[in-house]
Amino acid sequence: MNNFQNNPKISKADIIKWGSIPAIIIVIALAGIILTRSSETSSGFLVKWKSAMESGNLENYDALWAKNAREQIDSGYQDTARLFAENFVIDVNIANAVDRTRKVAQYPNYLQIEEIPLLIHAIGEPRLQSRTLTIAKEGLIRQHWKLISDDVVREEIGGDISAFEASRSEESQSQSQSTSPAAPLVLEWKKALESGDKKKYASLWDKSARKKRQNNYQFALDLMSEAADVDIVQASYKLLANAKTRHVVDNISVTTYSDGTPIKPHTRTLTVEKKGFFVRRWKIMNDEVHSDYLTEQPIPQQEMPVVEPISEESSSGIYEGNAPIDTQLKLSQILGKWQKAWEDKDMDTYMALYADRALITRVSVRNGKESHSYLTKKQLHQKMKRLNVYYSDIQVKISDLIINGDRAVADVEFLQEFKGTPASGSRPAYSDIGTKKLDIMIDPSDGYWKIYGETWSRYEDVPKFPKN
Repeated sequence: MNNFQNNPKISKADIIKWGSIPAIIIVIALAGIILTRSSETSSGFLVKWKSAMESGNLENYDALWAKNAREQIDSGYQDTARLFAENFVIDVNIANAVDRTRKVAQYPNYLQIEEIPLLIHAIGEPRLQSRTLTIAKEGLIRQHWKLISDDVVREEIGGDISAFEASRSEESQSQSQSTSPAAPLVLEWKKALESGDKKKYASLWDKSARKKRQNNYQFALDLMSEAADVDIVQASYKLLANAKTRHVVDNISVTTYSDGTPIKPHTRTLTVEKKGFFVRRWKIMNDEVHSDYLTEQPIPQQEMPVVEPISEESSSGIYEGNAPIDTQLKLSQILGKWQKAWEDKDMDTYMALYADRALITRVSVRNGKESHSYLTKKQLHQKMKRLNVYYSDIQVKISDLIINGDRAVADVEFLQEFKGTPASGSRPAYSDIGTKKLDIMIDPSDGYWKIYGETWSRYEDVPKFPKN
């Protein structure tokens, strides 16, 4: 017979009591799994809000609101409803919006997403808006973010839309990170690196993975003794095959600094996974540091065409600046290669002088007002290809050259005059004048000088004065 039956000290109530404990544990575990797996991220809500705004579909927009919230006078709902009723085309830029997400002090379950740019294509003149969203989570089993308010915090009629348009390319590049469930962890990792918070960085790791990947963990920790700038705009998020929650985040660019000088650019690859039983959270499983992030094979500088340094006739001050003489001579040679490659339409040589993560800034100055646009190296390559087709002849004149820096990092400033003769004889030649600054440093991956930053400021109606 069963021992329970033969033992008078064990009652049926005891059997039911002890037998129900595993069942309760299983129910709690299942509830925890459901609650943690069904929660929607704030970045996922942003994508739905952007889609509803740009579609002009009021039903989709209504579905994003919390019950009764849109009926509040100060909710901002009516502002958007009027735009939909007038059939305005709306563009929304949510790039970096996650970085502008804040908790609401009075309400722990609320979030505010600040300064989201909108472009409203109104008849006559466009309207630029900035919106701040307040959202809260609703639901017990399946939790979703819902709108509490959608406030227009700033509006400008007929403003300069160039900055908004330029940022759209950045937004398109960041869509994968906006929709990836691993994106919030990557943002926390980025903040830990840029703030130098080693304790926060350690907390993002899975404990067992930290021991298993001790060398990678310690190396990454050692790098945090230097200031860092982390670029996740072009990061790619991939779900590993045969894995439900393990993602690889690749192509993250990190530049470390010493006394404000960039010294060690590199890329990182993160492996992240959702860990835990009752409460599942994203954790770092590996943080791999790569020393070489170039995706294009550079042309060895010793194989480039030999070009003499810019002559004193074309430059009024080749030896101006505080850089050592050998640095000035070397950079004047590189600048000569850059100038000749541009005029000869030699794209291979021209693009090889730019670092893979170079940022190109274009500043147009008109009536004393500046407007900025930005290009990546890939976008610069596409732009130069179009220019080479459009112009049959290109002339670039460099003058007033100043070189500052040391034997590893330098900046080059000069006055640039451009003249292009269109391939079509029906169009007049185009010319412009402005200042250009190149931030150049030795790439530690191959030891060659590369352009990491370029800023071109174009001026309209600049008179030419005779030199003194």
